[in-house]
Amino acid sequence: MSLITEAALRAMLKKETLSTLKIQKGDIITPSARQFLREKGIDLITDDSSTSAAQCEKNKAPTVKENHYKGFEPMETGIKPKFISYYDGGFYEVKPEYMTHLRGNQLVFKDDPRILFRGKIDSIEALVLEIQYKFLESKPALQSDLKELLDVFRNLLRAEVLDEPIKIEKVIGLTDVEIREHSHYPKKYYDVEHFLPEVSLGMEIVELNRLRTSIRELELCAMSTFKNGNDISRKDIIQLLNRLSSVAYILMCRIRGQYYK
Repeated sequence: MSLITEAALRAMLKKETLSTLKIQKGDIITPSARQFLREKGIDLITDDSSTSAAQCEKNKAPTVKENHYKGFEPMETGIKPKFISYYDGGFYEVKPEYMTHLRGNQLVFKDDPRILFRGKIDSIEALVLEIQYKFLESKPALQSDLKELLDVFRNLLRAEVLDEPIKIEKVIGLTDVEIREHSHYPKKYYDVEHFLPEVSLGMEIVELNRLRTSIRELELCAMSTFKNGNDISRKDIIQLLNRLSSVAYILMCRIRGQYYK
């Protein structure tokens, strides 16, 4: 069994011109080498098939959806690759522009659900910073709560990237149970009835409502990312995001109830 790399193919083409490349059954050819062959218009033929490389990949390559929740097992070749495809264990010598890091040297497509999820967290962090900046000179206590919320999202992103569990004891001074209580009964805690956002309520309410809806969208994205059939692999993330959208609503109630002096 041989390992055929892009570098080896380039060296071969310097010595001879090829229209086809015949390999033995069981030989391993790296994804970057396959791409190189396609670019050069060279057909790949095995010792027992005349199927082109493109057709082989179509028949054998598993889809992203099929592999999204499967464990990763690299091929046993005795060679330590620089980059590894998460989906099929293929080797890359150079990271393709259409792929990015999942964890360590594992690569996934840039539209992989987990990468999209991380991107949405990044967008929410940017939104929190924008809101902080707009109200930089007002309500120091609100600034403190927003900074705490920003730190929670940063810890959430870190936990997902490192595949670690996340447990936040308190957010804006409230436990998980207290967040549910305060968001369900704002009259009791802030002397404010449940309300729908209106322009007349001011820019702070409008901006915080935008944050609330963005967190809701992130929660839906998390469901799509971590749900496989009836199984949810990151229930801790789903629960935290549900609470964080409630936190955004509580901030709105605190503003209307003159909680921030």
